[in-house]
Amino acid sequence: MPIVTCAALALALASPATSGNFTLTEDCVAGRSASGEAQPALLVSARFAEPVVVEATGRRVEGLVVENAGNFTWIGGQIVAPGGRPGRDAAGRQYYAVLVAGSDMVTLDGVHVTDARKAVAVRQSSGVTLRNSRCDGLVEDCMIVANSQLIRFLDNQIGPFSRYLPLCDRAGVTSEGVGRKLCEANAGRWTDGWHSDALQLRNGVMDVLASGNRINSTGQGLTQMDAPGDRPLANVRFENNVIASGRNGITLTECDGCRISGNRLTSSVPGWKSVVRPGKAMACGNDVPDGGPGRDKCPV
Repeated sequence: MPIVTCAALALALASPATSGNFTLTEDCVAGRSASGEAQPALLVSARFAEPVVVEATGRRVEGLVVENAGNFTWIGGQIVAPGGRPGRDAAGRQYYAVLVAGSDMVTLDGVHVTDARKAVAVRQSSGVTLRNSRCDGLVEDCMIVANSQLIRFLDNQIGPFSRYLPLCDRAGVTSEGVGRKLCEANAGRWTDGWHSDALQLRNGVMDVLASGNRINSTGQGLTQMDAPGDRPLANVRFENNVIASGRNGITLTECDGCRISGNRLTSSVPGWKSVVRPGKAMACGNDVPDGGPGRDKCPV
């Protein structure tokens, strides 16, 4: 198993001829573009003919991008956004810890992802797995997936998150956590905060299994959050997850051939209810003390 520096690993990850296992020996620091924007420490840009595995236990990497690549596994270590700890208005790729785009057969296993507005962002990809991993700290969304298929979200520990709350500015005095209606009713200027999701799916995502995850968040759990014009989801299964969340423990809307079963939902916010909102999905066999759909026994 080759033992490599960040520079040597970066060269290997650009060649389709690379194969085998690599052990990373050092932390990898983000770069800077000519305009000063933070760039990810490592870019995987090859579709490898043979499997490539990087073992990074004990290492810290400031940004990992897997783009137009495939047949790649990353094991262990901590991955953060190249742009540093995100502020309230942080936006763009420099605040993604991991970006997988246009790629296939990509696995993240045993990774700690933190300090990123989007911990793992996936788009136009197939065969992407996040498993046995931890996602917590200053993070808005742990894994957000669009226009992709064959997604696995398995046995992860999600939350707690330290997110930004809404702000209300009234006569120069700023208060956190105030609702919009109350703020504006008192002549305040309201600014929205972060809306955390453990797993967010949108725009035609297909063939998803989210199972065995433990989620602890005042935000949302497993969700479908479509924008206008997005295509429905298909063949999504949310099974055997333990979720403590705000109002939306599990939410699906337009989802064909989808199933929600065997999950345990509780509220993490006093006075709120964490429930299943199944939309078109079959929901059964879930333990939901706050009531609502999805609690009936599943058909044999």
